[in-house]
Amino acid sequence: MKDQKKRLNPYLLVILSFVIIILIGSVLLMFPFSRTANNYGNYIDCLFLATSATCVTGLNSFNQGIATELTFAGQLILLLLIQVGGLGFITLFTFVFTLFNHKLQFKDRLFISLMVNNEDMAQVTTFVRKIILISFSCELIGFLLGLPVFLTYSHDVGSGLWNSLFTSISSYNNAGFDLFGSSSLIRGNGGFIDTLPDWAYYYLCSYIMLLIILGGISFLVVMDIFAKRNLSQLRVFTKISLLMTGILIATGFLVFWIGQGFQRPFDALFQSVTCRTAGFATIDQDKLSVVNKVFSCFLMFFGGNPLGTAGGVKTTTLYIIVLAMICYLTGRKVTSFHRRYSNEVIVKAMSLVILGVSVIFISFIGIYAFESKMDVAALGLQSTKASALIYEVFSAFGTVGVSAGVTPHLSYGSKIIIILLMFIGRLGPITFLQLLGSKMRFDDQSKYHYVEEDFLIG
Repeated sequence: MKDQKKRLNPYLLVILSFVIIILIGSVLLMFPFSRTANNYGNYIDCLFLATSATCVTGLNSFNQGIATELTFAGQLILLLLIQVGGLGFITLFTFVFTLFNHKLQFKDRLFISLMVNNEDMAQVTTFVRKIILISFSCELIGFLLGLPVFLTYSHDVGSGLWNSLFTSISSYNNAGFDLFGSSSLIRGNGGFIDTLPDWAYYYLCSYIMLLIILGGISFLVVMDIFAKRNLSQLRVFTKISLLMTGILIATGFLVFWIGQGFQRPFDALFQSVTCRTAGFATIDQDKLSVVNKVFSCFLMFFGGNPLGTAGGVKTTTLYIIVLAMICYLTGRKVTSFHRRYSNEVIVKAMSLVILGVSVIFISFIGIYAFESKMDVAALGLQSTKASALIYEVFSAFGTVGVSAGVTPHLSYGSKIIIILLMFIGRLGPITFLQLLGSKMRFDDQSKYHYVEEDFLIG
């Protein structure tokens, strides 16, 4: 009798690892030692916060902000969840495991290569170590960049160091959490941000933008840039990622600047960067124009580049869909950068977009039903209820974290939907579909071949 052990689907193992981390984090955040009120917290709110941190989103249901609600221990737990969520538990586990000269078996290398999208199983350990090195180096640089502001304007050296470290890790991992109060980087609401002079404020926002871009640009892109001396030798993936990053940031800047009446260009640039999954804000999202809210949702949906800390369905998905449309309309094969792209890539990209839109649509209907009695005017919001809720849904799915101000006022049913959205958005809809089987492939495996049929569409 053959001993055939059933092994867990690797995608299921990744999902379970995230679930376990979130559950542990939610319990720890609920205990009195994590809360300034020194009492047990509401579990749904703690689960919401733990999910938001692990999925590097930034949404939270605390009116006064996490600095007011959480003790140092609570903030430390939150920061660890952000770090684990940004890098991925599997990546961190592999790094620690191999750090002590433990050798990975072939099946382990295969599994890890699937998780980090690296086809070279022989070099997967080196690849993971490079990811860790890049992340910690960028976070260290961010920590050092923040010291001139935080050491100068914090109450003491200890809080200055902690604020700089927290801001750096949160920014690089595109988490959007901060210790500035309840209004992020928005001026005029009191708190730490209003104590900063102009130079310190714009310096702080600028290096946060830099960390956001570095975190969302993809580890693979950073490795490729440092490995190649000539830009022409860069991988096609790197070229597409850099191209789309530049286009989306520039386009977002123009749209937001025009939408704000050609005023506050710095805020327009920051909004363009942060909507690609960061969650920090220099302007009140509730006061955005309809055009700016719609374009913010567009940026949140597509997010950053693959294999980075950003969320969304990714910029490369947008690139291949737009390219396929242009090539179809001009009667050409789908090619760019002297490369041809398969129908499988195009179908996968379109499927991902359709899945994402479907998840968002269903979630919005559910939340709108739960919030049938919500009165946004009574909450002091300028947005309509529908626009505020759909903005929340896009933000959760794209793991962004910006909000029009309804997060603390959501019912438990809506919070659970947002929790599921953040979870799906962080891992990606395709990951969940992989659980249906290992045969998500486009080559025909059936025993029968049918006559091809065309029919009218459009």
